[in-house]
Amino acid sequence: MIYAIPIAIVLAAFLLLIYLNERKGLLSADRFPSLAAKIGAYAWLGALLLLVSFLVIAASTQTPDPKQIDNVSFWSLFDFHLILLVFLFGWWLLTGRPGIQKFMNLFSRDLAESTFIGVAAGVGGWALTIALALGVAMILNAVGLIPDDVKPSPMIPWMAGLPIWKKCVIVLSAMTVEEAFFRGFLQKRIGLIASTLIFAIAHAGYGQPFMLIGIVIISFIIGLTFWKTRNLWPCIVAHGVFDAIQLFVIVPLAMKFVPMS
Repeated sequence: MIYAIPIAIVLAAFLLLIYLNERKGLLSADRFPSLAAKIGAYAWLGALLLLVSFLVIAASTQTPDPKQIDNVSFWSLFDFHLILLVFLFGWWLLTGRPGIQKFMNLFSRDLAESTFIGVAAGVGGWALTIALALGVAMILNAVGLIPDDVKPSPMIPWMAGLPIWKKCVIVLSAMTVEEAFFRGFLQKRIGLIASTLIFAIAHAGYGQPFMLIGIVIISFIIGLTFWKTRNLWPCIVAHGVFDAIQLFVIVPLAMKFVPMS
């Protein structure tokens, strides 16, 4: 029963996407070489939505304890990213293998300027995210929508204990794969607001209201960067900067000053 309502919503959203494409050209960024390829793309997208829905629901309803987390394989952290990569590759094939730059809006022009924009968005976005997330969390807590006894996820001390090279791999994977999907693929097809919300839902497995507030805010900021520049590169840089600050600065500080149990 726990899966019934979310899956029904996902199926309704999937049918709406098909309708909007057929009537309004929602997927006008794509050029399907044949009707069979378009039908295959619809099926491919539906499979992704269902699979990710099951994974997110399972992750958000089953919070692992510290002992279970100790047995987690490091490489299993990248299962979600692998799913997104496989989907993007399949979609690329079904749309006639367009140039990667056009497919992902990944351009190398003005690389120094684009990198600077990404760094500024990452650092500024981090500061703004912390400030806004704290304010929103205080308001929600005041009206009783966030419990007073919310405990940090046991994933925090586990990630804090990872060696530096593993933290770097996590940052590199997230900044490239997630931006390729949520901005390079999703945002230019369904828009900033919808892609921001889906990004937050995809990270609901953290099970932390405060973290989800922050995820919505930083996703919106990076999405604005993509909308403004029409280039994926600044978004990749911004995401990497934000995640690096979180993983190398915020998580270690949280371990020192926030009780983990």
